[in-house]
Formats: sequence, C-alpha cells, structure tokens
Amino acid sequence: MRLDASSLAPILVIGLTSAGVYLTRTRGYGLSAADLPKAIGDVLEALGLAIVFLLGNVAMGTIAILGLRALTGYFVSIYVVSDVTLPILSLIQALIYQRWRGRSR
Repeated sequence: MRLDASSLAPILVIGLTSAGVYLTRTRGYGLSAADLPKAIGDVLEALGLAIVFLLGNVAMGTIAILGLRALTGYFVSIYVVSDVTLPILSLIQALIYQRWRGRSR
C-alpha cells in the first residue's frame, strides 16, 4: 500500500489544528494539559456508548420489522435499518446519555 499526499492531508490538517488549539488554550486560556487524557477517555467512552446504542437500534429495528412482517404479512425490507443516519443518531444518543449521566452524579 502506497501512501501519497492526498491520503495524508486529512491527518496533517487534524494534527495541525489540534496542536494549534492545544498550544493556544493551554497557554492563554487556562486549560490544563493534565486534563487532556481524561477528555480523550471521555471521547472514547462516548464512541463505545455510540456503538452500544447502534447495536441496540439495529436490533430493535430488525425485531420491529420482523414483528411487522409476522403480524401483518406486509413486507418491509430489513435494509431500512442500514440507513446512513443511524450511526449519527446513535452517536447523538450516546452523547446525550453521557452528559445526562455526568450531570446526575
């Protein structure tokens, strides 16, 4: 596999903006560099929760479709649960749940 500039460009852009935010916010605005690992952990937790919500949403959608088929005889494709918005909505669910849980402590 050959890496070229176009495949490295997004990584470079993300790295530069991240470094810029890190430098400006830890020096001028009082954000603690020691809190960065915790923030990264929170993001990884949210991504894990998003996967759990995605699996739950796919399972519930599949069960609902199979139930509709069995009860009514009406055909609905299971491909409906593979909609591209489902992972995005699952991430939103996870972020809301994570913030809700954090505020309830």
